[in-house]
Amino acid sequence: MRSKPRVGKQSRGKQIIYRYNGDPKHDETVSDMLGSMPFRQVGEIVKKNGKEWRVNVVRDDFNMAFSRTAIPIHRVFLTDNF
Repeated sequence: MRSKPRVGKQSRGKQIIYRYNGDPKHDETVSDMLGSMPFRQVGEIVKKNGKEWRVNVVRDDFNMAFSRTAIPIHRVFLTDNF
């Protein structure tokens, strides 16, 4: 049986870390324990904190994803310079 390709979201929980304009001091961590939040795409415009941001880079950290207890981390780098 073939697995379905990932289209916008996954059923497993994850953590999303948003980094604004490359500044690690202001990282925002969001927990998505139900896996219902969409995956962000490069070039996508996102409204966060009352402002529009463009997604520059998306990195998936699956180092521990093969463990039943690990939660995947998605790092989303945003810019307001577009």
